[in-house]
Amino acid sequence: MSDYVHDAVPISSESLARNHHLGVSSATVRNEVAALEEQGYISRPHTSAGSVPEDRAYRLYVESFVSHRADRMPSQARETISNRFADVRDDVDRWSNVAATLISQLLGNLGIATFPKTSESRVMHLELVPIQDVLAMLIVVLEQAKLRKHILRFDSPLDRSNLESMSTRLRSHMIGLTHAEIAEQAMSLTTPERLAVDATIDMLQEEDSTGHDDHHVSGLRNLLDQPEFVDYEKVRPIVHGIEDGSLVEAALEEAPMGQVVRVVIGREHEGDVLRPFSVVICRYGVPGRALGTLGLMGPTRMEYDRAISGIQFISTIMDSMAESVYGKGQNA
Repeated sequence: MSDYVHDAVPISSESLARNHHLGVSSATVRNEVAALEEQGYISRPHTSAGSVPEDRAYRLYVESFVSHRADRMPSQARETISNRFADVRDDVDRWSNVAATLISQLLGNLGIATFPKTSESRVMHLELVPIQDVLAMLIVVLEQAKLRKHILRFDSPLDRSNLESMSTRLRSHMIGLTHAEIAEQAMSLTTPERLAVDATIDMLQEEDSTGHDDHHVSGLRNLLDQPEFVDYEKVRPIVHGIEDGSLVEAALEEAPMGQVVRVVIGREHEGDVLRPFSVVICRYGVPGRALGTLGLMGPTRMEYDRAISGIQFISTIMDSMAESVYGKGQNA
């Protein structure tokens, strides 16, 4: 397994016996290889070629030999990751971009990361800022530290003091609420206030309806440099799928419900689009408040030990960062 993962060249029985000092003859190795081939663990691209692992063999390898411990990540890599996240700890908008880049750079292949997202967005702050006599900027800060803006046009001029009073009144009714809870509020509203409330509800509904739009991807070149993807006919749908988001969306749908690392290998994927790949994926964040996703996508010939421990280590750091912003989760 390790020889093929490293070299991407079919492994012969003779090279196994010669290079690994197994203490048995080449004939014995050939018999064992034949048995593994019959059981579906390995196959031969050509009759005269050596053997390559099948998905079933990778699954056995992951379940039996690969550690899911974050401390298996090399100390230098852990230091690099920790220092990079320390630089952006207070800049939530950059978390997913930094995570995807680190995954790609340190683990190879394609790194994927999404922004922490709540199940239902809530208003954390609201402000109306004057632009012109009848125009104001509605600024809404959401629970997941996202900023949303919308320009309001009024029928008559409103000065700064009017807008400040209106902001104060709206905050008293909307802070901490979801779009449904705001809609249920029995408020007596002026026409300008109704404009602001309706715009806020629209923002929250739009935020809640988005899937994985806020994802970052890094390392397409790393992925396409793999020997499995030298054929242009194989590369073209990969590039198109990443450009239109469908490939990444399919990978993100593989994320586990809990905050554990999940590995999905080749034919284990439900859809055909991901069959050439393995996906190592994990959620991070604060349960019940905000969760994001981290993932690594590459060929099934992957260094699973390094990939799993790397994703686990990065998710642990991002759990801590998310907790500092969103507070402790419901299970804490």
